[in-house]
Amino acid sequence: MPEGVKEAAARANEWISPYARGIALHPGQLGPGSGARDFSGRAYELLSALVEARALTQEASANILKCSRRTANSALKTLWYAGMARWVDVFTVVGPFRLWLPAESRPPLDAQEACRLAVYGLFFSLAKKEVPGFNWQLVKGKNSCLQAQMAFNGANGPEKWLIDAPRLEEEINSAADVYILPMEGRKGEIPGKKFTLDELLLRPGMLKEKIKLIENFS
Repeated sequence: MPEGVKEAAARANEWISPYARGIALHPGQLGPGSGARDFSGRAYELLSALVEARALTQEASANILKCSRRTANSALKTLWYAGMARWVDVFTVVGPFRLWLPAESRPPLDAQEACRLAVYGLFFSLAKKEVPGFNWQLVKGKNSCLQAQMAFNGANGPEKWLIDAPRLEEEINSAADVYILPMEGRKGEIPGKKFTLDELLLRPGMLKEKIKLIENFS
């Protein structure tokens, strides 16, 4: 782990997210595409979610299927074997993780974008089952990092949230409505805004319990 990240976390006495900062990408092999083993309803459900989310980790896949990580991994491998999904290994300051993508989608631009995709996928996997009128898309401005947009039916009618997931050493988009932060120490940069943490998204529970509002922060 780079000393700067390690020392900053130690000073703040904070847990470091596995998606805090990406270092490198390594693409995996393409599946044979010659048929699938046990192409079940779970695999179809996961493929639909994968296309909608654009990228998912094993943890997010397990949330969507409401199953164990082992079962989710089996469904992902089924999609890979059928040539419908592929993966990239992402190396981060904490360690590697595997990110799954639809076979025809473009890969992440770099490891930082892959880390953003991972946490957007976690948020997506919880919101899809919980949020009424849920609609999801990823958006990217000419000079901005990848962000997510979630439309839904709120208490007072249709709402739309712009979600930013700044990783370590990335700037925060002040126009976003909700932030996914890798470390709680960054919340001082977003007074009056809603936020959640990578750590919270990785824990069991409802999404509505994981989104917090910073009020009168000083």
